[in-house]
Amino acid sequence: MQSSDNGLPDSGRQRDLIEATLECIAELGIQATSVRAVAARAGVSNGLIRHHFDAKANLIVAAYRRTIELITAASMRELTSTEGTPHERLRRFIVATLDAPASDYRMLSLWATFVSQSRVDPLIAAVRDQSYLDLRRATEPLIAAVFEAEGRPLSAAEVENTTVIVHAVLDGLWIEACLNEAPSGVEKLIQLGIDSIAKLLDVRL
Repeated sequence: MQSSDNGLPDSGRQRDLIEATLECIAELGIQATSVRAVAARAGVSNGLIRHHFDAKANLIVAAYRRTIELITAASMRELTSTEGTPHERLRRFIVATLDAPASDYRMLSLWATFVSQSRVDPLIAAVRDQSYLDLRRATEPLIAAVFEAEGRPLSAAEVENTTVIVHAVLDGLWIEACLNEAPSGVEKLIQLGIDSIAKLLDVRL
């Protein structure tokens, strides 16, 4: 593994630069987040950033991917888990989607900033589309397993459509959870999420 000029492995230095980029975007916005601003925040030279990312556009895309990773990490862990029944896993997935650290105002702010750019930046739009597709496809087997356990198996098209609806409900509640500063408020939204999905699917969670 190669090391950067400060002794950190390249992967570690890239993570540091991405985090510095996210800090700049949160404070300045994407347009004002320059290579120079990120370098100053990270305490490195402009050349080191260009060495790792070649151009600002690549750095911004990497920062967007990191934002998505932070928002969905807990959810993805539950989607890949094999512990418990499908119904138990679905309940844990809902909680992971709506609870901290996924539901954080900073995450919402960054997400909204990137999404607003997706209309004018095809690179960001491509990451948005692929990340949503990846999450939906990761969720579909769990939705299918829940209905299989209910003795009501769905067709592939029905699984896809149901998953889209489940994510639409959770996306709206996630925004509310990010905006809610009170733990009790987030807990209420989590319970609403569980109750809403249970009613939507006609299952007990």
